[in-house]
Amino acid sequence: MANFKDIYAKLTELKDPVTGETLFKLGILKDISLSGGTLSLTLIASESEMQEFEKMIREAIKEFDLQEVKINKIFKQVVRPNLERREKAKSKKIEGVKRVIAVGSGKGGVGKSTVAANLAAALMKKGLKVGLFDGDIYGPSISRMFGIDGLAPLVEENKMLPVERFGLKIMSMGQLVEEETPILWRGPLIHKAYEQFFYDTLWAPLDILVIDLPPGTGDAQLSAIQLVNLDGAIIVTTPQDVSLIEVKKAINMFRKSNIEVLGVVENMSYFICPHCSNITYIFGQGGAKKLRETMNVEIIGQIPLYPAISTSGDEGIPIVLQEDNSNVKIAEAFLELASKVIEKLEL
Repeated sequence: MANFKDIYAKLTELKDPVTGETLFKLGILKDISLSGGTLSLTLIASESEMQEFEKMIREAIKEFDLQEVKINKIFKQVVRPNLERREKAKSKKIEGVKRVIAVGSGKGGVGKSTVAANLAAALMKKGLKVGLFDGDIYGPSISRMFGIDGLAPLVEENKMLPVERFGLKIMSMGQLVEEETPILWRGPLIHKAYEQFFYDTLWAPLDILVIDLPPGTGDAQLSAIQLVNLDGAIIVTTPQDVSLIEVKKAINMFRKSNIEVLGVVENMSYFICPHCSNITYIFGQGGAKKLRETMNVEIIGQIPLYPAISTSGDEGIPIVLQEDNSNVKIAEAFLELASKVIEKLEL
């Protein structure tokens, strides 16, 4: 016989993927009861979310010996505190900044920061005034990619001045701490840091600010969503199935927060041999197609795996900004991505 205490404990641990709060606390899941072998509960959610929450619940209780599960479904838009703050963020803009986009990923190791850095550089080469904020508080790498590690921003009238490099305005935690110093911050401190980077920094005038978010769907991402009016998000992935699983979570996080996903960038899409220029699909093919079919999301860039992309970052000059003629075709992939972003944002 199933134990009600164990079932109840399991269900009340389930969390909303958008806010991180439990379904029980948000009022999405309620009226849990067990009679004989029949479990009954009430599930309150919008029509678009109901199926996902039901699947989550049934998956959580499948280990228990239940004869039947009765779910009383009430279709209603659930008010989430974090999303209320997101609605407030829509009216809060960074002074002198026309558009703000986030570059995120479902997991680490997919080259998200490399894409963010080269996208920002490509947007600048397209004639826009561009800012780049390294929002990866725990593992900042943008400062290294632009050769400004340890170059602290100046302060003018209690406002930080972004470091200007190659015509870009850049801010990164890597400018403020030593490379080997860990950032041991909880959510509230990250939220406060984001607030200062957004509103205590003299970004203006900018056509677009690119935010390089940390990987995953945690406190930093929620802070960005709550604090600033994001005009869109770009998700970076690689062709492997394990990456595609995680990227779906990132897409859903932005969509559920009413932020448009401008598209997905498939990084390391294929390998170009630097000697013979032959193409090899090291991580497989078809990942982009799967995302289009299952998530109805546009693939706005496919970036090759090419040694010069990573070495250029280590050298402090992103490949888009290098003058080496042998890298022109690689740089073109980022320039094409920038063109699509400009078109979607109507810049």
